[in-house]
Amino acid sequence: MKYLVWVASIVCLLLSVVPVSAREIGVKVGGAVVIDPSRWGGHISFEIPLSEEYPTNLAPFFEYYEKAGTKIMPLGLTLLYKARFSDYGGTVYFGAGGGVLMIRGQPGLGLVTGTDGMITAGGGLSIGLGERFGVYTQARWFRSFEDQAANNEISIQAGLQFRLGSE
Repeated sequence: MKYLVWVASIVCLLLSVVPVSAREIGVKVGGAVVIDPSRWGGHISFEIPLSEEYPTNLAPFFEYYEKAGTKIMPLGLTLLYKARFSDYGGTVYFGAGGGVLMIRGQPGLGLVTGTDGMITAGGGLSIGLGERFGVYTQARWFRSFEDQAANNEISIQAGLQFRLGSE
């Protein structure tokens, strides 16, 4: 529960510093999986437009993965570049950023617990299904600055996206 409070606080802080010229905020919610070893989880992110002239977005994100008593929670901020995929719709995007990687295990069982700095990079494809609704799929690489067993991960996310605000 305290992680959800931290995520909500960071998102509110970021939304409070968004320029007035930002017209729409995107929200992505979906399922996710870390590839090796496989761990299932979820993803939420917000895309805040930085400029009307350039297709760049600031995207705070939070992911949650769990398996065998160990929870991995990347929390960070990515700078995204978005480009139209075709005239028929869709957007291709890629970006890089950083944040913190929280790992919570059960120390009595010898599982790792810690919070480390992290770098991340990734990209994806989003397709609009309506005026303010669509689907997305993306991949993200993240690596903690600490030497641990779970320090170099690749995850795949897919889900729904929404646009909030005026166009």
